[in-house]
Amino acid sequence: MKLKHLIYIALFLIAGIGCKQDILNKPIPTTTNPPGVISGVTAVNLNGKAALTYSLPGDNDLLYVKAVYETSPGHTREVKASHYTNTLTVDGFGDTLAHTVQLYAVNSSEIASAPISVTVRPLTPAIILARKSLQVATTFGGLTLTCNNPTLENLAIIPLVDTAGNGKWVQTTGMNNVYSNSIVINGAVRGQPAISRKYAFVVRDRWLNYSDTLFLVLTPLFEQLLPKSDWSNYALPGDVQVLYPGSTDVRNIYDGNFNPGWPNVLFTAESAASPQTVTVDLGKTHTLSRLKINPYLELGNNYYVRGNPKDFEIWGSNTPSLNGNYDASWTKLTTCHVVKPSGSPYGTETGADHDLAFNGWEFNFSAGLGAYRYVRIRSLANWQGTYFMSIGEFTLWGQ
Repeated sequence: MKLKHLIYIALFLIAGIGCKQDILNKPIPTTTNPPGVISGVTAVNLNGKAALTYSLPGDNDLLYVKAVYETSPGHTREVKASHYTNTLTVDGFGDTLAHTVQLYAVNSSEIASAPISVTVRPLTPAIILARKSLQVATTFGGLTLTCNNPTLENLAIIPLVDTAGNGKWVQTTGMNNVYSNSIVINGAVRGQPAISRKYAFVVRDRWLNYSDTLFLVLTPLFEQLLPKSDWSNYALPGDVQVLYPGSTDVRNIYDGNFNPGWPNVLFTAESAASPQTVTVDLGKTHTLSRLKINPYLELGNNYYVRGNPKDFEIWGSNTPSLNGNYDASWTKLTTCHVVKPSGSPYGTETGADHDLAFNGWEFNFSAGLGAYRYVRIRSLANWQGTYFMSIGEFTLWGQ
C-alpha cells in the first residue's frame, strides 16, 4: 500500500511539472492588428541622405520603425530604427533627385502599419563632391590622386587605363583602388610606364553609386626600383649606435627582407637622448622619386610602437663632410610623418593599420631635387616618443 501511494505521488508531481513546462513554453500572445500610423514627419536633407523626425503611435507593443525607398530605379533599400527613438536616417542616394520614402510602424508580431509617405531631396552626395574636386597629376612611375571628402564618406577612387587605345578600360598591375574616408583623400597609382596613355577615374561609394568619369591623357615620369646591391653603410661621427653589433646592424635595412624577424633588423641603443642618424652610400648618384620604410613587427604583434619611426627626415649629399654634422654639404630632401589609419591609442592596432605597415610606409620626394649618392635617415621621434630606431627595410625608387 505504501508503495502504491508513492507511485501516485510521483505521477502527480510529474504531471505538475509537465503543466508548468507547458505554461513556460506557451507562445507569447500575438496580434493580427496593425499598429497606428507614423505621424508628424519632417525631413532635413543632407549630402546623399536625409534625417527624418516623426511622432510614434501609442501602441504598447510597438517594436520598430521601418523606412522603405529606392536609392535609384530598381534598387530598394530598407532602414530600421528602434521604438526608443523618433529619428531615422535614409541614406545611400547617389543623386539630388526627389525620392519617396514610405515609413511603417511595426509591432512585436511583425505586423506593419499603413505607410506614410515623405519626399526627400538629398543634397549633393559624396561621390559627386569628390569627383568635382578630383585632381590627377603625373609622378615618377605613376600618378597621384587627390580630392575632397567633406562628409567623411567611405569612398573608392577607381583608376582605369586604355592600354591598347581601343576603348577597353582595364586595371593593370599597380592600379589598385584608392579607399578612404578622410576629409582629403590622397592616393597614388604605381607601376605605370613612361608613355602617353588614356586614363579614366571614377568615384564609388559603399552603396555602389558611381560618379561620372574623368578622362585624361597622361604620361608618367620614368622610375625604377634602385638596386641595393651597390649600397653600403657609410658611418659618420654621431651616427647610430646599434643595440647588438654584428646582429642589429644598418646592413639589415637593405638586405631585401621586407618583413624580417629578430634580430635581422636595424635596432639602435634605446638610451639615445637625441635624434638618431643612419647614413647609406647608394654606390652612385640617383634622382630620388619615393621611399618606403618597412617597420619591425614588435612583440605583441604591433607596428606603431617602440622604436619604429614616426617622424623622420631624409637628407642627401654628394660630398658629405666627415665630421657628421648637418652642414652645407647636406640637403634636406623631405620630412615624413607616419599616420596610423585608425587613429587608435598606443598599443591598439586594426587590420588597416597592420596592412599599411606590413606593406611599408611610403612617401614621395618632390621633383627637381637633384641627384645624390649619400642618403641619411634622421629619426626625430619614434612611436614611443623617444629617439632610438628600429627599421625592417629601407627602399628607394628613382632614376
